[in-house]
Amino acid sequence: MDILQAQIQAQNEKRAYALVTIVKTEGTAPREAGSKMIVFADGSIEGSIGGGILEKRILEDATICLTGGESMLKEYENRAEEDEAPCGGLVTAFIEPVQGAPELIVCGAGHVGACVIRFASLLGYRITAVDTRDTEITAENVAAADRFVHIPDFYSGVKDLHTGRQAFFLISTFGHAQDAEALSAVLEKDAAYIGMLGSRQKIDGIVEIMKEKGFGEEQIRAVHAPVGLDIGGETPEEVALSILAEMQMIRYGGTGLSLSALRNE
Repeated sequence: MDILQAQIQAQNEKRAYALVTIVKTEGTAPREAGSKMIVFADGSIEGSIGGGILEKRILEDATICLTGGESMLKEYENRAEEDEAPCGGLVTAFIEPVQGAPELIVCGAGHVGACVIRFASLLGYRITAVDTRDTEITAENVAAADRFVHIPDFYSGVKDLHTGRQAFFLISTFGHAQDAEALSAVLEKDAAYIGMLGSRQKIDGIVEIMKEKGFGEEQIRAVHAPVGLDIGGETPEEVALSILAEMQMIRYGGTGLSLSALRNE
């Protein structure tokens, strides 16, 4: 796949990526000026700017650009892969991050999960739904997701997902044990948001399990549980609305307060 095709596909799939362009070379260089490479949030690439130590260093900087959202123009010394000795060349690369849609992983495609998927689709999220149940059971609920992944269990299945550093996670499985499995996997990842559905009693029990597994207080406090904002209502649609409201608050750095209250401050 050429770079232009990869960019079009990434935009269609709502994926974030960094476009790396070699803008200048001096002396010995693996690729000429104008060579391009795409770096995705999960570390995968399309194209190449020469491989070896040089490409590794540029890939690391591309990941930083994706996380921070800022472009970078940087000069690199071309080095041999075996001993990192200089090869007598300089390469200048321009790294430009292209933000895709925010990534949402819904763990459990039940009634609330299905409503969250539908609402999040309208708000432009790139949605992955995961569940251990047969696709015949979940097919209608995940129809609005960008992809569905059938997993053997929630711990290994969620852990093995390739997700970006700023993904949103919702844990809404069909059981306490499954919620604990999913949360254990998510807490091992970088995330912009982790929300877990459930009663306070259930959540207290799962918190104790997380402590027993060795997760720290700060990690556990970062979980939004019970998930959602206090806007009232108890139907799956109403609960999903409160969850998306909280997610949007985190996404845009909002306060969750009434706009009229903020006006009167």
